[in-house]
Amino acid sequence: MNRYKLAITYKLPSLKPELEREIMKGVADVVSADKEILTEDDLLSFAQDAHAMLLGSTEPVTRRVMENMPNIMVLARHGIGVDNIDVEAATSMGIVVINHPDYGLDEVADHALTLALTLTRRIVTLDRMMRERASGQAMKGVVEPIHANASLTFGLLGLGNIARRVATRSRVFGFRVVSYDPWVPRAEFGLIGVERITSLAELLRISDVLSVHVPLNTETRHLLGENELAQMKRSALIVNTSRGPVIDQDALYRALSTGVIAGAGLDVYEVEPLPANHPLRELKNVVLTPHVAGYTEEAEIRLRTDITHAVRDALSGTRPELIFNPKVWDHRVIR
Repeated sequence: MNRYKLAITYKLPSLKPELEREIMKGVADVVSADKEILTEDDLLSFAQDAHAMLLGSTEPVTRRVMENMPNIMVLARHGIGVDNIDVEAATSMGIVVINHPDYGLDEVADHALTLALTLTRRIVTLDRMMRERASGQAMKGVVEPIHANASLTFGLLGLGNIARRVATRSRVFGFRVVSYDPWVPRAEFGLIGVERITSLAELLRISDVLSVHVPLNTETRHLLGENELAQMKRSALIVNTSRGPVIDQDALYRALSTGVIAGAGLDVYEVEPLPANHPLRELKNVVLTPHVAGYTEEAEIRLRTDITHAVRDALSGTRPELIFNPKVWDHRVIR
């Protein structure tokens, strides 16, 4: 038996962590969950004695969880966002947090633009009506008007790594691309061919498509609520591939169902997975995907490989390249 134990707490596509076992050979035994873990108690029940956890996006790694894991040394997020981890508590307890900041950047950008084009071209509506054998005239009446990309403003809320890729793709398709991000220096907007907008209110007012690309934190939770949605054009479309709680989902449902805005393309939700009976599923002006924007086979293998190597490094005493809280390294707990 190895010295350490690595618990994979999200459900692997294959249910077989052979890649992780091979990488961790001689360092840690690997166990993996066979179902989604959504509560603190379920997480503790599965992984309480683990020295390291490889986490998805739904497991709540709170201070209570960490305080009840006597062996825990490393928390590795299978992806970019670490909002389901209490990083401040982990750092204060000497626990290394790992993430993959450049995972799936092109994939998410592709997915965001695909959702946007699906909405602007009314693809889902047309597909449904074709299957229902509607007449051409009936379909035309339902989907009109469809506007040329060159006549539309593609707004980016945030201008980080993914948003910049979306900007490049959107310009190729002819959109006017604008962005609001107060943390990005003015000069950088021009360098990547994006018009700088100086306020969120202005971005909301002028965007025909608004694509959300901000991390989830105390400042961005419900950044887009009822008041913000009411400032948008009635013809506006929202795409969210960042984090669900950036948008007040109840307010979004009301806006979509009452015509305050025209449609939405969503890959992320306030509660994941999206409950089976959630009313968003009933709206015909919404395109829904199950938090898969970052997925391709190639990206998945790279992610699993890089993250597991980082866990191996951390457990072996080597500073991992993908460490999220670097100041903890000199104060980490070695067991």
